[in-house]
Amino acid sequence: MGMTPGGWWLLFAAFIIAAIAVGALLYVQLQGEATVEPDSLETLKQQYASGEIDEAELETRADRLLQYES
Repeated sequence: MGMTPGGWWLLFAAFIIAAIAVGALLYVQLQGEATVEPDSLETLKQQYASGEIDEAELETRADRLLQYES
């Protein structure tokens, strides 16, 4: 009692397609996270450099951003 040889190939093909789909979704998710954080930190640095926020505010906001990164 087993699957026909053609059945195994279909099962294997479905597994490969599912693995590629999961990998693509993970890649897109990780790329989205990687681009959000540097922009936020860069904005904070620019605000600090222009005098919009002081050092204490910079540290507080940066700590919050880095806390959500983990």
